[in-house]
Amino acid sequence: MIKEGRFGPQEAICLTTTTIAIKMFYTSSAMVASIVGTAGWYMTLISASVAAIGFSFLYLLLKRFPGKDIVEIFEITLGRLFGFIFSAILALLMILIAVIRVREFTEVLKVYILPLTPTTFILILFIGAVVAQNILGLEVIARFSKLIVYAMLLGFFIVLILGQQNYSIHRLFPILGYGLDKTLYHGIIRSSAYGEVIILGVFAGSLQGNKYIKKAGYISLALSAFFISIGFLAFNLTFPYYTATEVTSPMYEMATLIDYGLFLQRIEPIFLFIWSIGSLLSVSVVFYSFVTVYCKMFRIQDTKPVILSASIIVFTLAAAKEDISNVTFGNVQNLRNYGGLFFYIPPLISLISAKLRNKGGSENA
Repeated sequence: MIKEGRFGPQEAICLTTTTIAIKMFYTSSAMVASIVGTAGWYMTLISASVAAIGFSFLYLLLKRFPGKDIVEIFEITLGRLFGFIFSAILALLMILIAVIRVREFTEVLKVYILPLTPTTFILILFIGAVVAQNILGLEVIARFSKLIVYAMLLGFFIVLILGQQNYSIHRLFPILGYGLDKTLYHGIIRSSAYGEVIILGVFAGSLQGNKYIKKAGYISLALSAFFISIGFLAFNLTFPYYTATEVTSPMYEMATLIDYGLFLQRIEPIFLFIWSIGSLLSVSVVFYSFVTVYCKMFRIQDTKPVILSASIIVFTLAAAKEDISNVTFGNVQNLRNYGGLFFYIPPLISLISAKLRNKGGSENA
Protein backbone atom coordinates (compact mmCIF):
# COMPACT_ATOMS: atom_id res chain seq x y z
CA MET A 1 0.00 0.00 0.00
CA ILE A 2 1.30 3.45 -0.92
CA LYS A 3 1.99 5.54 2.20
CA GLU A 4 0.49 8.95 1.48
CA GLY A 5 0.14 10.16 5.07
CA ARG A 6 -2.92 11.77 6.57
CA PHE A 7 -4.10 15.36 6.81
CA GLY A 8 -7.20 17.23 7.82
CA PRO A 9 -9.92 19.17 5.98
CA GLN A 10 -8.10 22.50 6.33
CA GLU A 11 -5.08 21.19 4.46
CA ALA A 12 -7.36 19.58 1.87
CA ILE A 13 -9.19 22.87 1.31
CA CYS A 14 -5.94 24.83 0.93
CA LEU A 15 -4.51 22.19 -1.40
CA THR A 16 -7.58 21.94 -3.64
CA THR A 17 -8.37 25.65 -3.73
CA THR A 18 -4.82 26.57 -4.72
CA THR A 19 -4.74 23.88 -7.41
CA ILE A 20 -7.96 25.18 -8.95
CA ALA A 21 -7.65 28.94 -8.50
CA ILE A 22 -4.02 29.37 -9.61
CA LYS A 23 -5.08 29.22 -13.28
CA MET A 24 -6.45 32.77 -13.08
CA PHE A 25 -2.83 33.99 -13.00
CA TYR A 26 -2.23 32.54 -16.45
CA THR A 27 -3.91 33.07 -19.81
CA SER A 28 -7.43 32.03 -18.75
CA SER A 29 -8.65 35.60 -18.23
CA ALA A 30 -7.63 36.70 -21.72
CA MET A 31 -9.17 33.57 -23.25
CA VAL A 32 -12.45 34.10 -21.39
CA ALA A 33 -12.52 37.74 -22.52
CA SER A 34 -12.26 36.62 -26.14
CA ILE A 35 -15.19 34.23 -25.66
CA VAL A 36 -17.72 36.14 -23.53
CA GLY A 37 -16.35 39.69 -23.39
CA THR A 38 -17.10 41.45 -20.10
CA ALA A 39 -19.17 38.59 -18.68
CA GLY A 40 -16.25 36.45 -17.53
CA TRP A 41 -16.52 37.41 -13.85
CA TYR A 42 -19.99 35.84 -13.49
CA MET A 43 -19.61 33.19 -16.19
CA THR A 44 -17.10 31.48 -13.91
CA LEU A 45 -19.76 31.25 -11.18
CA ILE A 46 -21.91 29.24 -13.60
CA SER A 47 -18.95 26.94 -14.21
CA ALA A 48 -18.44 26.49 -10.48
CA SER A 49 -22.12 25.59 -10.01
CA VAL A 50 -21.90 22.90 -12.68
CA ALA A 51 -18.66 21.64 -11.11
CA ALA A 52 -20.43 21.39 -7.75
CA ILE A 53 -22.99 19.09 -9.35
CA GLY A 54 -20.16 17.02 -10.85
CA PHE A 55 -18.46 16.81 -7.45
CA SER A 56 -21.73 15.60 -5.95
CA PHE A 57 -21.49 12.49 -8.13
CA LEU A 58 -17.97 11.90 -6.84
CA TYR A 59 -18.99 12.42 -3.23
CA LEU A 60 -21.98 10.07 -3.48
CA LEU A 61 -19.69 7.45 -4.99
CA LEU A 62 -17.09 7.82 -2.25
CA LYS A 63 -19.84 7.71 0.38
CA ARG A 64 -20.85 4.23 -0.78
CA PHE A 65 -17.29 2.97 -0.29
CA PRO A 66 -15.86 4.38 2.95
CA GLY A 67 -12.07 4.31 3.10
CA LYS A 68 -11.69 3.65 -0.64
CA ASP A 69 -10.21 6.00 -3.21
CA ILE A 70 -11.48 6.58 -6.74
CA VAL A 71 -9.09 4.05 -8.34
CA GLU A 72 -10.20 1.26 -6.02
CA ILE A 73 -13.85 2.17 -6.51
CA PHE A 74 -13.56 2.11 -10.30
CA GLU A 75 -12.25 -1.44 -10.12
CA ILE A 76 -14.95 -2.57 -7.67
CA THR A 77 -17.86 -1.06 -9.59
CA LEU A 78 -16.72 -1.56 -13.18
CA GLY A 79 -14.48 -4.60 -13.00
CA ARG A 80 -10.75 -4.88 -13.49
CA LEU A 81 -10.71 -4.05 -17.21
CA PHE A 82 -13.04 -1.04 -17.31
CA GLY A 83 -11.83 0.15 -13.94
CA PHE A 84 -8.31 0.14 -15.35
CA ILE A 85 -9.46 2.11 -18.40
CA PHE A 86 -11.25 4.75 -16.30
CA SER A 87 -8.22 5.07 -14.02
CA ALA A 88 -5.95 5.41 -17.08
CA ILE A 89 -8.13 8.26 -18.39
CA LEU A 90 -7.81 10.02 -15.05
CA ALA A 91 -4.04 9.51 -14.99
CA LEU A 92 -3.65 10.88 -18.53
CA LEU A 93 -5.80 13.87 -17.61
CA MET A 94 -3.62 14.64 -14.60
CA ILE A 95 -0.34 14.47 -16.51
CA LEU A 96 -1.84 16.58 -19.33
CA ILE A 97 -2.79 19.28 -16.81
CA ALA A 98 0.71 19.15 -15.34
CA VAL A 99 2.33 19.54 -18.77
CA ILE A 100 0.09 22.44 -19.79
CA ARG A 101 0.57 24.26 -16.49
CA VAL A 102 4.33 23.84 -16.55
CA ARG A 103 4.50 25.23 -20.07
CA GLU A 104 2.13 28.11 -19.26
CA PHE A 105 4.33 29.05 -16.31
CA THR A 106 7.46 28.88 -18.47
CA GLU A 107 6.01 30.97 -21.29
CA VAL A 108 4.63 33.70 -19.03
CA LEU A 109 7.98 33.84 -17.22
CA LYS A 110 9.80 34.22 -20.53
CA VAL A 111 7.41 36.89 -21.82
CA TYR A 112 7.70 39.16 -18.77
CA ILE A 113 10.77 38.27 -16.70
CA LEU A 114 13.36 36.09 -18.43
CA PRO A 115 13.03 36.61 -22.19
CA LEU A 116 16.58 35.48 -22.96
CA THR A 117 16.64 32.42 -20.70
CA PRO A 118 16.38 29.08 -22.54
CA THR A 119 13.04 27.35 -22.07
CA THR A 120 14.70 24.06 -21.15
CA PHE A 121 16.63 25.69 -18.31
CA ILE A 122 13.42 27.04 -16.73
CA LEU A 123 11.71 23.68 -17.21
CA ILE A 124 14.55 21.81 -15.51
CA LEU A 125 14.52 24.08 -12.46
CA PHE A 126 10.73 24.04 -12.11
CA ILE A 127 10.26 20.31 -12.65
CA GLY A 128 13.18 19.63 -10.32
CA ALA A 129 11.34 21.49 -7.55
CA VAL A 130 8.17 19.52 -8.33
CA VAL A 131 10.08 16.23 -8.10
CA ALA A 132 11.58 17.27 -4.74
CA GLN A 133 8.13 17.98 -3.31
CA ASN A 134 6.73 14.72 -4.64
CA ILE A 135 9.54 12.68 -3.11
CA LEU A 136 8.76 14.26 0.27
CA GLY A 137 5.18 13.00 -0.09
CA LEU A 138 1.58 14.12 -0.15
CA GLU A 139 1.34 14.98 3.54
CA VAL A 140 4.27 17.40 3.24
CA ILE A 141 2.70 19.03 0.16
CA ALA A 142 -0.65 19.38 1.95
CA ARG A 143 0.86 20.93 5.07
CA PHE A 144 3.04 23.24 3.00
CA SER A 145 -0.10 24.46 1.20
CA LYS A 146 -1.68 25.40 4.53
CA LEU A 147 1.50 27.19 5.60
CA ILE A 148 1.90 29.27 2.44
CA VAL A 149 -1.74 30.02 1.61
CA TYR A 150 -1.95 32.98 3.99
CA ALA A 151 0.99 34.75 2.34
CA MET A 152 -0.53 34.03 -1.07
CA LEU A 153 -3.88 35.48 -0.03
CA LEU A 154 -2.19 38.59 1.37
CA GLY A 155 -0.27 39.16 -1.85
CA PHE A 156 -3.37 38.55 -3.97
CA PHE A 157 -5.48 41.10 -2.11
CA ILE A 158 -2.64 43.63 -2.03
CA VAL A 159 -2.56 43.58 -5.83
CA LEU A 160 -6.36 43.86 -6.08
CA ILE A 161 -6.67 46.67 -3.52
CA LEU A 162 -3.77 48.75 -4.81
CA GLY A 163 -4.93 48.21 -8.37
CA GLN A 164 -8.19 50.02 -7.68
CA GLN A 165 -6.63 53.25 -8.97
CA ASN A 166 -6.91 51.79 -12.47
CA TYR A 167 -10.46 50.47 -12.13
CA SER A 168 -13.23 52.03 -14.18
CA ILE A 169 -16.81 50.83 -13.81
CA HIS A 170 -17.74 51.62 -17.40
CA ARG A 171 -15.45 48.80 -18.60
CA LEU A 172 -17.96 46.27 -17.25
CA PHE A 173 -20.41 47.26 -19.97
CA PRO A 174 -22.05 45.74 -21.92
CA ILE A 175 -22.86 43.77 -18.79
CA LEU A 176 -24.07 40.74 -20.77
CA GLY A 177 -20.84 40.51 -22.73
CA TYR A 178 -21.37 38.87 -26.11
CA GLY A 179 -24.82 37.67 -25.12
CA LEU A 180 -26.42 35.77 -22.23
CA ASP A 181 -26.77 32.64 -24.34
CA LYS A 182 -23.01 32.47 -24.97
CA THR A 183 -22.29 33.17 -21.32
CA LEU A 184 -24.53 30.32 -20.17
CA TYR A 185 -23.21 27.91 -22.79
CA HIS A 186 -19.55 28.54 -22.11
CA GLY A 187 -20.16 28.69 -18.37
CA ILE A 188 -21.51 25.13 -18.54
CA ILE A 189 -18.94 23.57 -20.86
CA ARG A 190 -16.00 25.31 -19.16
CA SER A 191 -16.88 23.76 -15.79
CA SER A 192 -13.70 21.71 -16.22
CA ALA A 193 -11.87 24.81 -14.94
CA TYR A 194 -12.85 23.47 -11.51
CA GLY A 195 -12.32 19.82 -12.39
CA GLU A 196 -9.19 19.46 -10.24
CA VAL A 197 -11.58 18.93 -7.31
CA ILE A 198 -11.39 15.27 -8.35
CA ILE A 199 -8.05 15.03 -6.52
CA LEU A 200 -10.10 14.64 -3.34
CA GLY A 201 -11.21 11.29 -4.76
CA VAL A 202 -7.65 10.33 -5.57
CA PHE A 203 -6.48 11.15 -2.03
CA ALA A 204 -9.65 10.00 -0.25
CA GLY A 205 -7.71 7.50 1.85
CA SER A 206 -5.61 10.30 3.36
CA LEU A 207 -8.60 12.27 4.59
CA GLN A 208 -10.44 11.58 7.82
CA GLY A 209 -13.77 10.30 6.55
CA ASN A 210 -16.34 11.11 3.90
CA LYS A 211 -17.87 14.02 5.79
CA TYR A 212 -14.49 15.79 5.54
CA ILE A 213 -14.30 15.07 1.82
CA LYS A 214 -17.74 16.64 1.40
CA LYS A 215 -16.73 19.68 3.43
CA ALA A 216 -13.41 20.09 1.64
CA GLY A 217 -14.95 19.69 -1.81
CA TYR A 218 -17.77 22.20 -1.57
CA ILE A 219 -15.76 24.77 0.38
CA SER A 220 -12.87 24.50 -2.10
CA LEU A 221 -15.22 25.05 -5.03
CA ALA A 222 -16.86 28.03 -3.33
CA LEU A 223 -13.53 29.65 -2.44
CA SER A 224 -12.08 28.99 -5.88
CA ALA A 225 -15.14 30.51 -7.54
CA PHE A 226 -14.85 33.58 -5.29
CA PHE A 227 -11.15 34.16 -6.00
CA ILE A 228 -11.43 33.53 -9.74
CA SER A 229 -14.54 35.70 -10.02
CA ILE A 230 -13.05 38.73 -8.26
CA GLY A 231 -9.85 38.22 -10.23
CA PHE A 232 -11.81 38.33 -13.48
CA LEU A 233 -13.79 41.31 -12.18
CA ALA A 234 -10.62 43.27 -11.41
CA PHE A 235 -9.27 42.34 -14.83
CA ASN A 236 -12.45 43.62 -16.53
CA LEU A 237 -12.35 46.83 -14.51
CA THR A 238 -8.73 47.45 -15.52
CA PHE A 239 -8.64 46.55 -19.23
CA PRO A 240 -11.26 47.24 -21.93
CA TYR A 241 -12.67 43.95 -23.19
CA TYR A 242 -11.56 44.64 -26.76
CA THR A 243 -7.90 44.80 -25.68
CA ALA A 244 -8.09 42.25 -22.87
CA THR A 245 -7.55 39.37 -25.27
CA GLU A 246 -4.02 40.60 -25.96
CA VAL A 247 -2.90 40.40 -22.31
CA THR A 248 -0.83 37.29 -21.59
CA SER A 249 -0.91 37.45 -17.79
CA PRO A 250 -3.62 39.83 -16.53
CA MET A 251 -2.58 39.80 -12.86
CA TYR A 252 1.03 40.63 -13.71
CA GLU A 253 -0.08 43.46 -16.01
CA MET A 254 -2.32 44.83 -13.27
CA ALA A 255 0.58 44.76 -10.81
CA THR A 256 2.88 46.67 -13.18
CA LEU A 257 0.27 49.44 -13.59
CA ILE A 258 0.14 50.21 -9.85
CA ASP A 259 1.79 53.57 -9.21
CA TYR A 260 1.31 55.69 -6.09
CA GLY A 261 4.30 57.94 -6.54
CA LEU A 262 7.95 57.50 -5.68
CA PHE A 263 7.37 55.31 -2.64
CA LEU A 264 4.91 52.73 -3.99
CA GLN A 265 5.25 51.44 -7.51
CA ARG A 266 6.44 48.38 -9.41
CA ILE A 267 5.02 45.90 -6.90
CA GLU A 268 5.00 42.99 -9.36
CA PRO A 269 7.53 41.06 -7.19
CA ILE A 270 4.57 40.42 -4.87
CA PHE A 271 2.70 38.86 -7.77
CA LEU A 272 5.76 36.84 -8.79
CA PHE A 273 5.97 35.38 -5.30
CA ILE A 274 2.37 34.20 -5.05
CA TRP A 275 2.36 33.10 -8.69
CA SER A 276 5.57 31.06 -8.49
CA ILE A 277 4.76 29.38 -5.18
CA GLY A 278 1.15 28.73 -6.20
CA SER A 279 2.22 27.29 -9.54
CA LEU A 280 4.76 25.00 -7.90
CA LEU A 281 2.17 23.76 -5.43
CA SER A 282 -0.48 23.27 -8.12
CA VAL A 283 1.77 21.30 -10.47
CA SER A 284 3.09 19.22 -7.57
CA VAL A 285 -0.45 18.19 -6.63
CA VAL A 286 -1.61 17.16 -10.12
CA PHE A 287 1.74 15.47 -10.78
CA TYR A 288 1.44 13.49 -7.54
CA SER A 289 -2.13 12.60 -8.52
CA PHE A 290 -0.84 11.07 -11.75
CA VAL A 291 1.86 9.13 -9.91
CA THR A 292 -0.62 7.84 -7.33
CA VAL A 293 -3.20 6.72 -9.88
CA TYR A 294 -0.53 5.09 -12.06
CA CYS A 295 1.01 3.19 -9.15
CA LYS A 296 -2.37 1.94 -7.96
CA MET A 297 -3.30 0.83 -11.49
CA PHE A 298 -0.19 -1.38 -11.72
CA ARG A 299 0.02 -2.32 -8.03
CA ILE A 300 3.34 -0.48 -7.59
CA GLN A 301 4.27 0.16 -3.96
CA ASP A 302 7.32 2.44 -4.38
CA THR A 303 6.46 5.75 -6.04
CA LYS A 304 9.98 7.20 -6.25
CA PRO A 305 11.04 5.48 -9.53
CA VAL A 306 7.72 6.48 -11.08
CA ILE A 307 8.17 10.09 -9.95
CA LEU A 308 11.54 10.33 -11.68
CA SER A 309 10.28 8.65 -14.86
CA ALA A 310 7.13 10.75 -15.00
CA SER A 311 9.16 13.94 -14.56
CA ILE A 312 11.08 13.09 -17.74
CA ILE A 313 7.78 12.62 -19.58
CA VAL A 314 6.48 15.98 -18.34
CA PHE A 315 9.71 17.71 -19.31
CA THR A 316 9.70 16.18 -22.80
CA LEU A 317 6.07 17.00 -23.52
CA ALA A 318 6.36 20.52 -22.10
CA ALA A 319 9.50 21.23 -24.13
CA ALA A 320 7.75 20.02 -27.28
CA LYS A 321 5.07 22.75 -27.08
CA GLU A 322 5.63 25.40 -29.73
CA ASP A 323 4.69 28.72 -28.11
CA ILE A 324 2.22 30.44 -25.82
CA SER A 325 -0.43 30.75 -28.55
CA ASN A 326 -0.31 27.02 -29.23
CA VAL A 327 -0.63 26.26 -25.53
CA THR A 328 -3.40 28.78 -24.84
CA PHE A 329 -5.67 28.44 -27.84
CA GLY A 330 -4.89 24.79 -28.49
CA ASN A 331 -4.31 22.73 -25.36
CA VAL A 332 -5.91 24.95 -22.71
CA GLN A 333 -8.98 25.71 -24.82
CA ASN A 334 -9.57 22.03 -25.62
CA LEU A 335 -9.10 21.05 -22.00
CA ARG A 336 -11.63 23.65 -20.86
CA ASN A 337 -14.19 22.67 -23.51
CA TYR A 338 -14.01 18.89 -23.19
CA GLY A 339 -12.37 18.26 -19.83
CA GLY A 340 -15.70 18.11 -18.01
CA LEU A 341 -16.54 14.88 -19.82
CA PHE A 342 -13.53 13.19 -18.20
CA PHE A 343 -13.76 14.86 -14.79
CA TYR A 344 -17.43 14.28 -14.01
CA ILE A 345 -18.84 11.53 -16.26
CA PRO A 346 -16.64 8.59 -15.10
CA PRO A 347 -17.66 9.00 -11.42
CA LEU A 348 -21.31 9.22 -12.53
CA ILE A 349 -21.01 6.02 -14.58
CA SER A 350 -19.30 4.31 -11.66
CA LEU A 351 -22.04 5.48 -9.28
CA ILE A 352 -24.78 4.17 -11.56
CA SER A 353 -22.95 0.86 -11.92
CA ALA A 354 -22.57 0.59 -8.14
CA LYS A 355 -26.30 1.08 -7.65
CA LEU A 356 -27.27 -1.34 -10.43
CA ARG A 357 -24.86 -4.02 -9.23
CA ASN A 358 -25.59 -3.29 -5.56
CA LYS A 359 -21.94 -2.62 -4.81
CA GLY A 360 -20.99 -0.78 -1.66
CA GLY A 361 -23.65 -0.01 0.87
CA SER A 362 -22.63 2.57 3.44
CA GLU A 363 -24.25 5.84 2.46
CA ASN A 364 -23.86 7.63 5.73
CA ALA A 365 -22.41 11.12 5.38
